[in-house]
Amino acid sequence: MRYALLVEYDGTSFHGSQLQRQERTVQGELETGLQKIYGVHARVRLAGRTDAGVHATGQVAVFDGEDRHSPLTIREALNFHLPDDVAVMGVEPVADQFDPRRRALRREYVFNLNDGPVRSPLGRWTEVRIKTRLDVAEMQIAAKCFGGSHDFASFAGPATPADATTIRKVDVVDVVRVDGSRIRMKINGNAFLHQQVRRMAGALVRVGTGKLNKMELAGLVEKPVRGSAGWPLSPEGLCLARIEYGKDGPFQAKTEYN
Repeated sequence: MRYALLVEYDGTSFHGSQLQRQERTVQGELETGLQKIYGVHARVRLAGRTDAGVHATGQVAVFDGEDRHSPLTIREALNFHLPDDVAVMGVEPVADQFDPRRRALRREYVFNLNDGPVRSPLGRWTEVRIKTRLDVAEMQIAAKCFGGSHDFASFAGPATPADATTIRKVDVVDVVRVDGSRIRMKINGNAFLHQQVRRMAGALVRVGTGKLNKMELAGLVEKPVRGSAGWPLSPEGLCLARIEYGKDGPFQAKTEYN
């Protein structure tokens, strides 16, 4: 039986989401918890990869296991065994062929920034501190150049395979000042390259501080040079907010985040 997990985690102490030798990862913690429940190793597959320090409220994972436990029992048992910085918010059975990565229609990331005059101790692991006041209006205008299908090679990180396509479709890039010192960026698209979201956000911050104008940003999209947008923001402000599937996908009523 294949089960989907809706996973939330604080990425501060994780070396990313994907399993790595001798490093603490979200996948590793989930697999350890499942082994304690079933007594055998169960491989977990994640819908999206997040870097070290990146958080999630809507990560989706799947595993194959015996159906002797109800979804509620699996959720409660997993959360009993998982550490405090990762939790399973929901469990649903899915088709045996369901692939959480390939079946995803779009992914939404949220980047939280703080450009206030004083750093926030409470936000040190959940937002990126920007020491210069940001021009959010200019960032909103510049963000429009990301919309649609483009070759995002300029925003590809070093782990992007040399022979991989760098064409991606971005549906929404929204930049809003939430209050006097906090800005929220939402980036929604079908899929993203390694560090693409962090580099897009970093480029927008440069627009907001006057170090890059909107025409120069548009040029990075229109005339892509691999890795040339070399300003990835720190990961601590980034959160994988949700992953959307079709009508028959899991957790569709549970992933409508603001």
